[in-house]
Amino acid sequence: SEPGLSPWHHEMKDHVKGRVKELVLGRTGASWEDRLQEQKAKKVQAMKIIEKEQRETIKAATDKGIEKQQVYSPLLALRASAPLLSTSEKQAQRLEERRRDMENKTRSYHIQRSKILEKMRTRDPLFKVEDVSAAKVALADARRKKQAELQAEEKKRWEHLEECAAKGCHKRQTLYDLHNSPSFDERLAKAVEQKTKELKDLEKAQKDRIREAVEAGHNKSAAVSPLSACLRNPPDNMERQREILEERNRTMATAAREYLRKRDEMVERQRKREPLFSGAAVADATTQLEEKARKLKQEMAAEQLKNRQHILELQNKVLARPMMMEIKYGIAA
Repeated sequence: SEPGLSPWHHEMKDHVKGRVKELVLGRTGASWEDRLQEQKAKKVQAMKIIEKEQRETIKAATDKGIEKQQVYSPLLALRASAPLLSTSEKQAQRLEERRRDMENKTRSYHIQRSKILEKMRTRDPLFKVEDVSAAKVALADARRKKQAELQAEEKKRWEHLEECAAKGCHKRQTLYDLHNSPSFDERLAKAVEQKTKELKDLEKAQKDRIREAVEAGHNKSAAVSPLSACLRNPPDNMERQREILEERNRTMATAAREYLRKRDEMVERQRKREPLFSGAAVADATTQLEEKARKLKQEMAAEQLKNRQHILELQNKVLARPMMMEIKYGIAA
């Protein structure tokens, strides 16, 4: 096993490390971090001095402005000549001002309220009596029709129930005769067919009602429309439409010719254009890149060899120096 080191060996080892660091620092100079911290400290000290000067300048300008405002203020004479009022007088003055303000607001409120009431009294109603009466008549007709439909449906259901009761009173053998009675699927299909027919009749009635309402609205609109005379005697626009059509055809023909011309020019330029990179240029560029890579590799190998030789030289110099013990006791290496 390796023997333990004495304190003298540790001291000698630390001394050698310190000397090596001093030599390296003397050759290379201070590190980037040390130089950065030094410049930072100088800059901070300069900024503190500038900040102190700026604060003093701002304080002097503020004091000068306050003094100038107090001396040359246009309100200085007014403040000097204004009477000093007591607290009760100030309160009475403010109470009088508030009372006048309240009277003005009350007067304006009454005026605005009277205007709103007059506007509400003279405004047109949202729904006229004629429209409401017509809507009531339409609702009553719809209600009567719906009641008639419901009564017919109820009557039909009662007839169906009576028919079912009559069928149930037949002989017992007919109740168990599965061949003569319809199956559930057949009865379901028949009920679906009947309900579909009823829905179609209802849809047809609703469509007829909607068509009648639309026709009535169109007739009413055509009767009261200010354009009814123009619609009865429409102007002849065939000549104008013919001119517009000819102008559009000429525009389309011009645009088509311009498009074909530009397309032919673009195709011709694409056919005659030269390539961006020729084969000879690509080969020359590849050769130059390979040559640069080879030179860079040789330079890096030479730099690495030089660094290794420098490190070996430093190690040999450190090991060749006589130690303190050898100098003190004259021990030969």
